[in-house]
Amino acid sequence: MKGLEFFKKYVSLSVPKKIIITYFLCWAGFLFSFSIGKLLLYFSSIFKSKVITEPAKVAQTVGTAKFKAVSSAVSTTVGAKNAYLTYSLSYIISNFLGCLIIISALGALAYLYKKDMENAKTPEEKEEIIANYQKYLFILFIFTVINPLTGLIGVNLDYHDLVAVIPHGTFEFMGFAISVVAGVELANKIFPIVKKSLTYKKLALLVLASFIFISIAGFLEPIDWYIFEYARINNYPLTYAFITAYKHLILYLISHI
Repeated sequence: MKGLEFFKKYVSLSVPKKIIITYFLCWAGFLFSFSIGKLLLYFSSIFKSKVITEPAKVAQTVGTAKFKAVSSAVSTTVGAKNAYLTYSLSYIISNFLGCLIIISALGALAYLYKKDMENAKTPEEKEEIIANYQKYLFILFIFTVINPLTGLIGVNLDYHDLVAVIPHGTFEFMGFAISVVAGVELANKIFPIVKKSLTYKKLALLVLASFIFISIAGFLEPIDWYIFEYARINNYPLTYAFITAYKHLILYLISHI
């Protein structure tokens, strides 16, 4: 399979190269799942079928449930009146938990196949285990990169509304990309596909880097959606509103350094 060959080459790359590739794949995956959601809505409007839109609705329900649960817990601690901090911390915790799940899932897959390998008795069994491990690790990698929940949650937005996703998404997808790379590196350390692997200290640094980028995204997202709503209500061009708002925000921050 060409996909598996690509994946083996990907795993053998340096960490910075893997992060860059994964970052762009995360954006591509988001746009792909977003487009699939839009396509489902389009077909549902033609065929008047609830069955077609059900996947998008389920994804929206699942995707927002975790955030609402976290938000409720955070607002109890921080205080419901501090809406910005509550939203930001909820976003950070929710998305970083997602990053940890990605890392854990990739690592767990490697661990399970490593155990199978230890119990294998014949060369044929070992070859089959290695082949299946590489195949399913690749599939899991693709699934995490496409990240269908993220794209489908925003399915009610228009394409031009995605301008609102760019500022916080720039950091969010970097955080996700780093977590995917950390998961792949962890899997390769547990059950190697290529000989080189990172130390656990460097893996921990990747997790920390993921948290930092997710945190930056978390503090930007409420601002982005505020600008989005302000522009929509006041009938401002969205791109102009974002450029103007962030220009003033950056100038304000510079003046107070």
